[in-house]
Amino acid sequence: MKWFKNNIEVLIGYLLGALLFGMGLFIFFNADEIVHFKEIAINRLHMAQLSDFINIYSYAFIELLSHYIIAYPYIYSLIFVLYGLGLFYISRTLKKTTAHDSQISIFYLMTAIFLFLLTALFMFKVYHIYALFYFAAFLLLVFFVLNRRHLNSEFRKLHYLILIFIFGLAYIVTQNHVYDQLVDEKVTPLDLMALNFFFILFSGMGALALGNYVFLHRAKKIDPAEHAMRRANKRKRDKKFSGAINHQTNDALQQLSEQSMKIDERLMLSWNRFKEGVRRKINLQDEDIPRWMRKPKWFNFFQVEVIFGVLILMLTLIELNNRNILFNVSKFNVVKMQYFYEWLSLFLLFVVGVLYLVFTILIHIRHRGYFGQLFTISILFIEIITSFYLMLFKGISVSLFIPPVIVLLVLLVTPLFFNHLRKNY
Repeated sequence: MKWFKNNIEVLIGYLLGALLFGMGLFIFFNADEIVHFKEIAINRLHMAQLSDFINIYSYAFIELLSHYIIAYPYIYSLIFVLYGLGLFYISRTLKKTTAHDSQISIFYLMTAIFLFLLTALFMFKVYHIYALFYFAAFLLLVFFVLNRRHLNSEFRKLHYLILIFIFGLAYIVTQNHVYDQLVDEKVTPLDLMALNFFFILFSGMGALALGNYVFLHRAKKIDPAEHAMRRANKRKRDKKFSGAINHQTNDALQQLSEQSMKIDERLMLSWNRFKEGVRRKINLQDEDIPRWMRKPKWFNFFQVEVIFGVLILMLTLIELNNRNILFNVSKFNVVKMQYFYEWLSLFLLFVVGVLYLVFTILIHIRHRGYFGQLFTISILFIEIITSFYLMLFKGISVSLFIPPVIVLLVLLVTPLFFNHLRKNY
C-alpha cells in the first residue's frame, strides 16, 4: 500500500497513456469502418456472452467516431498513439526524478482540459447543443482546481455545492433532451448506454489527469518551513474571515474590508445576510410554537437518516428485482437494451444509497465522512427528482420507477437532502 501511494502519480500516467494508446490502435485497425461507416440491422442481434457485448460496444464506438472522423483516420490514430507514448515517457521521467514536476504538472492540466473537451464533443451526438452545459461544468471544475488555494478553505462545502448544482443542472437538462430523443426514436438505448460509458471513461480520465496536476503542483520545490508558515497564516486568515461572516457581529465586520474578501466570502456574506433578513421578518419565537409541535429531547435526526435511507434502499431493490427477468433468458436482444440501461441505473443508485448509509453511520460514530454524505445524498436527490420530473412531464414509460414508488422516494430523499444542507462542518 505504501508503494502504491508513493507511485500513484506514475501509475495514473501509465493508465492514461495505455488508454489513449489503445484508442489510437482502435482507430487504426477500424479506419475503413469509421470513414465508410455502414449501419447494420443491430436490432436483430442477440447477446449471449461477454464477447457479444464487447462487439456491440465496438460497433457503437465506431459509429460515434464516424460522426467526427470523416477523412484521414490514420492521422487521428497517430495523434492518440503519440499522446499515449508521451504519457508513458513522462511517467518514466517522474519515476526517475522530481526535477521537472512543475513543467509536467502543466502538461497534465492541458491533458485534463483536452479530455474534458473530447468528452463534451462526443456528447454532441446525443445531447446536441445541451452538451455545452457539461462543458461549462468541466470548465468550472478546472477553475476550482486552479483557484482552490485562493478561496477560503472554511467554505469547502459551499464550493462543492456550487459544483454539484452546476453538474446537476447539466444532468437534468440533458436527460430531459435525451428522453425526448428516445421517445421520437432518434436515439436508441444502445447509443445512450455507449455514450454514457465513454462519458464516464473520458471524464474519469480527465479527473485523473487533473488530480495529477494538483499533486505535482503541490510538490513544487519550496522550503518546508516557509510552506508550513504560509499554510498556518492562510488557515488563520480564513478562520478569522469565516468567523466574522458566520457570526456577523458589527465589530468583526467593521474590521474586515469587503474589498479584501474573496469571491466565496462575499457570496457567503450575502447569503447569511439574506437568511438573517428572512428570520427578522418571520420573527418566530419559541413560545409561538405549540408544545406538541416542538422537537422532543430524545429525538435525533440520525434516526430519520437511517430509517429513510433503508427505505430508499428497499424501494430501489424492489424496482431492481422487477428487472432481473432480463438475466433469466439465454439470449438478450439489443431491442431490450432499454431495460438493461434501467437495471444498470438502478444498480448504481442502490450502490450510492448503501454508501450514503455508510457515511451517515460514520458521521454519527466518528464525526467523519461529511463530504461523502454530501455527494451521495446529492446524487440520490438529483436522480430521484429527475425521474419524478420525467414521470410528470414525459410519461411513466421513461421513468425508472412506477408512480407510487417515485412519489415515496421524493418524500424520503427531500428532507434528507435539505437537512444535510443545514449541517455545519
